[in-house]
Amino acid sequence: MNWQDKYLSPFIEREKVSYSKIKKIIKDFTFLFKHSLSFHEQPKEPAEQLPDFISEDTDIIYNVCKEFFDNANSRIDKLEDKAITLLSYVSALFAFISFIFINASNWVTKTMLIFSMGLLILSILISFRCVNVKGRKTFFLPDIFDFNSEVPAENFDRKSISKTLLNSAIYNQNIADNTADILKAARYTLVLAVIIGTTGFLLGVGEYFGTTESIEIVRIDNQIELTDIERQLDNAHKVLNEINHNINTLNNEKKLQEQIDKLMDEMKLIETNYQNLFEKLDRLENDTGANQ
Repeated sequence: MNWQDKYLSPFIEREKVSYSKIKKIIKDFTFLFKHSLSFHEQPKEPAEQLPDFISEDTDIIYNVCKEFFDNANSRIDKLEDKAITLLSYVSALFAFISFIFINASNWVTKTMLIFSMGLLILSILISFRCVNVKGRKTFFLPDIFDFNSEVPAENFDRKSISKTLLNSAIYNQNIADNTADILKAARYTLVLAVIIGTTGFLLGVGEYFGTTESIEIVRIDNQIELTDIERQLDNAHKVLNEINHNINTLNNEKKLQEQIDKLMDEMKLIETNYQNLFEKLDRLENDTGANQ
């Protein structure tokens, strides 16, 4: 056996999935989920206070107790940071599932996505409980001065201060344990929402990658007739412009009569051209309907 096997921790092995393990996870989730949604009492003091320190090395006593106190507060802060990070993940996932829900048409998919979004909302609410004011204990003036007496007496005994810090650390660690349980429930809820949402998405995945509807294309083979129609419309436009010009340049009654006679002839010509145009348009419409 080499020194690594003797003095180093062994590799972390993969845990085998078993029925008892799954049952334990479900039991833990059920308990934590109920606990995270219920009202909580205020944290209580331990049943008994810690005994007095016997060691005379006050420096070591104080440093150890101060380390316990700092670790408890640091643990609460880190749990709150994790809860805030979890909130951002849940919000992004909620937006993604909402987008899938809007574009889904299968009622089974929609039902599962609604249930998944409901679990995400619960996960958000549970995460918010991890970042509220928890009333942790701190070291403050009443721990130094006795304000019950008429003349407040100071107490800077290192053993007494160390004991106060240690009791506060125990109290705060209890708050941290409760916060960790609530955060664990939020993570369990998030995982369950992901599983249900993914299942619903896979059930309706065909709706998002289905073939698009075919677009009907109408082919017009009568290009010559359309060109002729366009030419006749241009001629009619030129005739109307000429008529307008002639009316504006009339100088005497004789010329007016000549222009009126000419106008009548041109109007008859326009009427004939438009009659032919309407017949061609009607024939073109019939031919297009037959091609469809």
